[in-house]
Amino acid sequence: MRVAVWMVGAWLAVDAVSATAAEQDLAAVEIRTTPLTERIYLLVTDPPTAGNLAVSAGEDGIMLVDDTMMPITPRVKAAIAEIQEGEVAFVINTHFHFDHAGGNAAFGEEATIVAHSTVRKRLMEGREWGVVFIEGERPAAALPVLTFDESVTFHWNGETVDVIHFPDPSHTDGDLVVFFRDSNVVHTGDQYINRNGFPFIDLDVGGTAQGLRDNMAKLLEIIDDETTIIPGHGPLASKADLQWFHDVVAETIAYVEGEKRAGKTVEQIQEAGLPEAYEEVGSGFIPEAAWIQAVYTSLDM
Repeated sequence: MRVAVWMVGAWLAVDAVSATAAEQDLAAVEIRTTPLTERIYLLVTDPPTAGNLAVSAGEDGIMLVDDTMMPITPRVKAAIAEIQEGEVAFVINTHFHFDHAGGNAAFGEEATIVAHSTVRKRLMEGREWGVVFIEGERPAAALPVLTFDESVTFHWNGETVDVIHFPDPSHTDGDLVVFFRDSNVVHTGDQYINRNGFPFIDLDVGGTAQGLRDNMAKLLEIIDDETTIIPGHGPLASKADLQWFHDVVAETIAYVEGEKRAGKTVEQIQEAGLPEAYEEVGSGFIPEAAWIQAVYTSLDM
């Protein structure tokens, strides 16, 4: 039954990366590099164990967006060295989750780690995601040393790099998108995941479904049809892909909100399910029942 299994399904979907990490030798994961422009590169893990990375390389040095997990970082460093020699100058954390910021300690001795202020807070709490915590404390090198509450702009390798925190709590309470303006490439972090299924909202740190919807609407306003989108996970995407994702999120939020206003409980909505048009969407990353729960809870936040 939908109602009986939604929590188990949500846990399994969200914890898939963690389970993979426990079951395989992450040091054996390969890094695949794709040049997107003369100075911007996409790095992905093969198999797709962790989040997508972006590298800016040029005369000013090396900037890295996200850094996966500690056991994978030697491969990340080797892949970066193939692009350009030298130390990484800046690491930007799109959010605090372990598959995106879990490699901070490997870079923090040489690089300046940049993040939203809540990312440092969550990492200092020892969180990996939600209510999952590490044992002990993180080393100082794993913590961002340059934090901000809104947005910051880099002038790096001949272009403007906008590191944007949209105003609403979304996937987490400290998500960033990184827009390489002149290259017309944007890294969305996990506010956009280009995989079948609904997005994950980390409710335990104040994330909200409607915030994710609104933030992606704002991103759609500042990109164009030629923008290359690096999602948090999954293949490269276009504005049309992001628009589809936004519309699915917005429409299903509206549906759940309407049912809630009509007096339906979350269990009743889960039992009935979303309209048939979204049946295929609910078969992937985050299942339908878990998304309904996230939306229902978010509407009270």
